[in-house]
Amino acid sequence: MSTTKKINLILGWSLFILSTVLYWSTMAPTVSLWDCGEFIACMAKMEVGHPPGAPFYLLLGRLFNLFAFSPEQIAYTANLVSVFASAATIMLLYFSAEHMLRRIFSQYTQTVGKYVLLAASCAIGAMAFAVSDTFWFSAVEAEVYALSIFFTALCFWLFLKWEEAHEQNHLSNRWLLLITFLMGLSVGVHLLNLLIIPVLVLLILLRQKPFSWVLLVKALLIGGGILALLLFGLIQNGLWLAQKIEILMVNSWGMPINSGLLLFVTLLFGGLFFVVFKTRHLNNWQHLLAAGVLVFMIGYSSYAMIIIRADANTPINLNNPSTVFSLDSFLNREQYAQNPLLYGHYYNTPTGELLTTDTYRKNGKNYELYEKTNKYAYDDKGCGVFPRMHSNNATHKYGYQQWAGADPNSTKKPSFITNLRFFFNYQINHMYIRYFMWNFSGRQNDEQSYGEIHKGNWITGIPFIDKNIEGSHQHSLSLSNPARNVYFMLPLLIGLIGIIFLINAGKNSKKYLAVTGLLLLMTGPVIVLYLNQTPFEPRERDYAFVGSFYAFAIFIAFGAFALTHLIYKNTQSYLTAAMGLVLLTVGAPILMLSQNYADHDRSNRTFALEQARSYLNSCEPNAILFTYGDNDTYPLWYVQEVEGYRTDIRVINYGLMGADWCIQQLAQAVNLTDPIPLSISQQRYKTGELDYALLLEQSKEYAPLQSVVQFIGSNKETSKLPMQNGEKIDFSPVNRFLLPYDQNDTLKWHCPKRVLYKNDIAFFDILASNNWQRPIYFTIGANPDIFNGLEDHLRYDGLVYKLVPQRKAPNAPIFYNREHLLDTYLNKIKLGDGNTAYYDHYCRRTFDVIKYRQIGNLLAADLLEQQRPEEAKAVVLKSLKELPIGVAPDASGNLPLLHLLHECGLQSEAIEYTDLLLQRHLNNLLWYAALPRQKQRFAQSAFQQEMEKGQVLKMVLNTIKDPALDEQLKNVYNTLGIEL
Repeated sequence: MSTTKKINLILGWSLFILSTVLYWSTMAPTVSLWDCGEFIACMAKMEVGHPPGAPFYLLLGRLFNLFAFSPEQIAYTANLVSVFASAATIMLLYFSAEHMLRRIFSQYTQTVGKYVLLAASCAIGAMAFAVSDTFWFSAVEAEVYALSIFFTALCFWLFLKWEEAHEQNHLSNRWLLLITFLMGLSVGVHLLNLLIIPVLVLLILLRQKPFSWVLLVKALLIGGGILALLLFGLIQNGLWLAQKIEILMVNSWGMPINSGLLLFVTLLFGGLFFVVFKTRHLNNWQHLLAAGVLVFMIGYSSYAMIIIRADANTPINLNNPSTVFSLDSFLNREQYAQNPLLYGHYYNTPTGELLTTDTYRKNGKNYELYEKTNKYAYDDKGCGVFPRMHSNNATHKYGYQQWAGADPNSTKKPSFITNLRFFFNYQINHMYIRYFMWNFSGRQNDEQSYGEIHKGNWITGIPFIDKNIEGSHQHSLSLSNPARNVYFMLPLLIGLIGIIFLINAGKNSKKYLAVTGLLLLMTGPVIVLYLNQTPFEPRERDYAFVGSFYAFAIFIAFGAFALTHLIYKNTQSYLTAAMGLVLLTVGAPILMLSQNYADHDRSNRTFALEQARSYLNSCEPNAILFTYGDNDTYPLWYVQEVEGYRTDIRVINYGLMGADWCIQQLAQAVNLTDPIPLSISQQRYKTGELDYALLLEQSKEYAPLQSVVQFIGSNKETSKLPMQNGEKIDFSPVNRFLLPYDQNDTLKWHCPKRVLYKNDIAFFDILASNNWQRPIYFTIGANPDIFNGLEDHLRYDGLVYKLVPQRKAPNAPIFYNREHLLDTYLNKIKLGDGNTAYYDHYCRRTFDVIKYRQIGNLLAADLLEQQRPEEAKAVVLKSLKELPIGVAPDASGNLPLLHLLHECGLQSEAIEYTDLLLQRHLNNLLWYAALPRQKQRFAQSAFQQEMEKGQVLKMVLNTIKDPALDEQLKNVYNTLGIEL
């Protein structure tokens, strides 16, 4: 082995080791928010998560789980999958950049000194990506994106190895087969890896021809065609023939369920093996194609895990894809809204009839035919090419107005110019370029941005540039946020230098510029086109574009080499070139590391785990707990399925209960919980049978809930409401219900809804059938829409509401039992020490969602009224420990807490935190005043909120009576001309 190869291997593996140490040391020790809890639970017990599934990721995670010594360590080992995958990605980035530079500048391999300059430049690009914002975020938690980008990096590197092997011998096709197999595997992680196909096609076309735009277009057409064939042919419609065979064998021939699918798989793989062996002596393109399809399908076969485990009725079994028909729905992600791509409707296009398709579902030992509603038909006059503004959701309409100036109330189709304005302003600029600049220029803070001036923008650290983005005066959300990271555009500039350098750098430079540039294009802007995102996404989506950032990091390696090459060319000195490399480029990854470390270190963050335990601990034994979103569901799934914690409680996601498969699963026992009692038959709950019911008010009398549920669930003609078009639909003649509790109490309430959907009907069925046998709870962060008018009967019991027959007092702001809430708050809610870990925006927002501060304030104020200051002090101190004001200085309820600190005798703490919040308030007023008049218009809402905080702050100052603080407030208000 030559010296240069040894240096290459040593440097590449050194980067792997260093990256592993970095990610392992900053890795989350347990479950994190969002999908992590679901993924860890599913890999621990081989369960079925949300569509379209990630079976290979779960299988690999299960392998890592084998090294856990206890159930509590399973999340730790699951997170290690991302650690090692991410570290390997950094190594592959280095090897890929080194390969391309070595082939462009072969003269740099002639001496060790020259080669070290080349290799060090590649290492700089790899290190810059290693410590970049988005990639580091995914590297320390159990999510699919770290493994997905690893597959992209691996396939890209193998492309380059194939190119080299193709020039040397005729055995290069083995590299293509390996790449094809890995692509099949990667589908079992995430579909993003398939976007690299046009890059492979371009590299193949560039074997013998120089780069040209015609060749690039040809690669896009061929690669796009292959990609479309895989996505829309194989993955979304590949089970069409299997479904036909299944119906024939099961319904006509009386064979067991899935016999047709097994026959289809046997014929498919048997046919592929036959073709491969039949053409093996020819060794031509037919043989290569057959072998490629075979190995891709072998990799893709990880999806067998989905149907096998769904058939086992695992506790988490989303969509129940246990037959070929439900698996097809699972792969097509039919439970999610499908956004139009090239042609479709706009937000105000009139809807026509509801379109249905015929499909089958299991009914005993056979299949039954039923009509499945997919989507609405739209008036062609309201449709158009490339529709970006397509959602009729009221919130999204407001977003279209905000980003494109569209009229949310207009019935006229928006102009194509307006459509493009939204595309460029929101989808391209806000949802891609902003994320790109986060990684290579700087980030204002980690607050989620919906377009506000003071939240989540990209910055540079260069004042004269940043003042046009966020103003000349920093908002307090940036001043106190560890996620305010500035790189002075250094990584961006080095990458741009690399792009310019490759235009005319040598024989292969344009080829590698085109290949890397196409990788950036396919994993960035093309994803923007495909996702067609709506405004007000529930979280930032930068993780979807990490492949694009990977490609730009390769350009950073090229840029570092360009500067080194220029210095060496003019000085002919290794030492001078090395010093130039260090001075001009090494600072980029070092700066990024120093800026990003604080907000990417999750080594002490256990918030999601503690929150899940606190949810469950707030409930009585054998309870039913309704959740609503990801962050109040997935951590609960994890803590029950993996750690076996409080498995006596049945957790039900209210949104998922709108699907018949979820209601069917309610009738099954799970862990230590009994089946959920239901009075309406499962046949009636099937899709198409009882999808909704009208709620009328034919009487103001209260009707027994059991009778109403039986009426709605009945299939008799007398329980149907005839419509003018002759159709008969399910309904309830009353919207006031009663549910007796005992001789003294009866639950009576009015449901304000006009239409009950399947999950609402199932909820009322559970309520009536349970008949107070098991306590019923809702997570506090749940959407009030799922309470169905029961708000006045929901008692605060910690982090949950408990349904009780008693009604909240008419003038009471909140319904609670003082002694019960005190015991729960002090002894059952344990969210850790907020001073020992960095809480990002989503953690801080979750504290607000669960009303943590408000509950503590309410309880402390009540205890003070009851002359129980020591207990009130304990509540306040616990609130400050678990959610320190310094950690979340903008949290709701902070200002009333200052008053409570004073009342509890904690004067020094009251003054300290009052000073902190006062400085924030005054700073934010100065920030607003320093904005140009045009930007003040966009920040008007933030200013109004600040003025409201000022009113509360003045009341706190009147209580604390600190002359120095009063004087500060007075001086700033007078300066700004604001009346006290």
